[in-house]
Amino acid sequence: MDISRVFTNKSESVANFFQQPGMGYYIPLYQREYSWDEENINQLIEDICSGVNDVGDGVPDAIHFMGTLILVTETNPIDNIRPLDQRALPSRVDNVIDGQQRISTIALLACQLYQKLSEIRDLASNDQAFDDIQETVDAYLSTFLEVISVDLRRGTPSRKPIIIRASVDQWTWDGGDDNYKSEISSYLASCISSITNKLSFPQAKKGSLVSKNIKRINLLLKQVEKAHEHTDVSTELDFPAAWILIKRFPEIELWNYPRPNLVNVVTHRSSPISEEEGRACSLIQMITFCYYLLQRCCFTVIQPISDVRAFDMFQSLNATGTPLTAYETFKPLVVNYIESDGNSRFKGSKSEEYLEPVGQWLSSGKSAAAKSKLTNEYLTAFALTYDGSKLSKQFSTQRRWLNARYEDCSSAYDKENFIHQMGDLAQYLDKIYDSNSVNIYMDGTQNIPEPDRSVASLCVRYLQKANHKMANIVLSRFYSGVLRNGQDADMEFVLACKSIAAFFTLWRSALPNTGLDDIYRKLLRDHISWKKGDAELNSKSLNKYFCEILTSKGIGSKSDWMFKTKDYLRYDRAKTVCLFVLFVTAEDTIIDPDNLGLMKLGLPGSTPPYLNTSRWSSEELKSIEHIAPQNPDYRSSWDPLLYDNSEYEGIGNLVLLPVAINSSLSNKGWVEKFIYYQHLAEVDPMKLNQLSSEAAANGVVLKIPTLDLLKRTRTKQHISSVVQIGSTGIWSKELVERRSERICDILWERLSQWLNIE
Repeated sequence: MDISRVFTNKSESVANFFQQPGMGYYIPLYQREYSWDEENINQLIEDICSGVNDVGDGVPDAIHFMGTLILVTETNPIDNIRPLDQRALPSRVDNVIDGQQRISTIALLACQLYQKLSEIRDLASNDQAFDDIQETVDAYLSTFLEVISVDLRRGTPSRKPIIIRASVDQWTWDGGDDNYKSEISSYLASCISSITNKLSFPQAKKGSLVSKNIKRINLLLKQVEKAHEHTDVSTELDFPAAWILIKRFPEIELWNYPRPNLVNVVTHRSSPISEEEGRACSLIQMITFCYYLLQRCCFTVIQPISDVRAFDMFQSLNATGTPLTAYETFKPLVVNYIESDGNSRFKGSKSEEYLEPVGQWLSSGKSAAAKSKLTNEYLTAFALTYDGSKLSKQFSTQRRWLNARYEDCSSAYDKENFIHQMGDLAQYLDKIYDSNSVNIYMDGTQNIPEPDRSVASLCVRYLQKANHKMANIVLSRFYSGVLRNGQDADMEFVLACKSIAAFFTLWRSALPNTGLDDIYRKLLRDHISWKKGDAELNSKSLNKYFCEILTSKGIGSKSDWMFKTKDYLRYDRAKTVCLFVLFVTAEDTIIDPDNLGLMKLGLPGSTPPYLNTSRWSSEELKSIEHIAPQNPDYRSSWDPLLYDNSEYEGIGNLVLLPVAINSSLSNKGWVEKFIYYQHLAEVDPMKLNQLSSEAAANGVVLKIPTLDLLKRTRTKQHISSVVQIGSTGIWSKELVERRSERICDILWERLSQWLNIE
């Protein structure tokens, strides 16, 4: 048997794959529906952006391998595809056995790139630089039309969706888009029609997965288009500005021959950039993205001679393979270096000792996918701690970065220290994700007095619950001192926990997330990365840095911060931040007798401690309740002004309650809620009996299990100020606003101390 005839394989760029004349792709009936989601979209576009960056980082031949496609040429399309009209069949049809998700998403991406390029072209049509680039833009538009359609050169319209799905779609000789029912084919048909007839681009079916993915694609492409505006702020994508791209990419690759006018406009741009210069930058950025996608992203296309061979191959490629990670390919480099002199052994070496926690952490993933995700998270975090690098999730980039940084270490000591640094991060991650105990203290802080030690542990838990990964990356640098038994490192770590929690809370109480990660990235890159050393790795420098940032954002003083926060801090904007704020402002606060419904600062020890991990994880304080409910049964019993602009979401309308009680109260009226709150706040058993009688008189039936839970609840002093309103009181918008302002006032007093704000 001639094995070489069982299948053929070849490498194809995205452009070549989709531009085969008369080729259509057919998704067989047994294939699952289109299912790629936001995470897949993010990864695809991040990989392209990473590749563009690789070209400028000394990898001129950088490509991105997009995986293997398994296709089988349809030999009997009349019987197997059953077209409505045989004249509508493409000259060749390939059944997609593996790879439909990738090619479908690339087709969607091509539609959005066509639209983006068209919009920029139209805006720039009268610009000086556009004459130099117009034919290139038109060429890319032509290519993208071929990516999404097959030109039969007959029928009306002659262009049909390049991908259709069995049983729901039909290539037709004549007819409208209603012959395409699947999400992908239907959208492609609408786009083709819009392009052909020069109409506005279509909207995908509202609520569909295609619609969601298109929205995500456009959000990310907007960052590419506006990369020249994002040089000093954080965005999800790390994409170079136009003036960087024209230095990295040969013009012959991007647009065939030199375009001096275009290059001149960008190179000699004004400050600030003019609208015309901005459009030129956007064109260069989008064209570079398009070029990399079409010419440097590629597939391996395997074409077995039959379906049987195709499925055998599919099973072999997908059933048992466990993909390697960048870390697994890096470790042999370390072993080879240590053993290269013929006398030393990796086994028993310090490098083995330091790598052990890394291996343990990464192997905690229960599946290949989980392991790969952990590796991505770990390596991107380590790159930030090492030198502030923003490392992509692409395997080849990660592997190249690790190898290069290790080989750059000039001595055996430096190489060993590099491995030590990797181990420190893994140990920190292992500590913060250990959830076996709700009252965990960070190892190495045993000598720190209370309450600082408890507060620091709570801050770590809070930042983790808020999914604030960048903060934990910074903290890992401080914790490395604890692991290495540095002088005063335990206290510096504890103070850093409080400092970062305070900074994050003050920022997120007044501002959205935008730009926050870049603040930490700059901190690492310019001040406290391993490459920068430990000179500024102390709480004093950290506080100074954070205070300067808050000032630059217009929230560095109490008055400026309060002005923004009292209206901005809401449950629907920052749930976990609100939870932390309620904890911070519950400890050592007492009833303000001069202001009904408000609390004020008390003496230390005025309340039981709230700021520890035991309370944070307690069922007694686990739930945030809206006092005026989000969806009331009887809105007439609540101030209607609270429901204008969702004022009920404000911090002043929130309170900590046990989960079961929150569920019981839900959307009840004020009187019933007050009675429950009163039971919760009361500690005198004689008065509790009296309260039960008052409840009955008000027609409120108190359930015995709920009453028992109220009596068992120990941490409840924070509810006392709410109870002062009384059953006949009014929970009004004006009261909620005053309560919000008071909570924010107390919060600033507490957190400004953690940051040493003067």
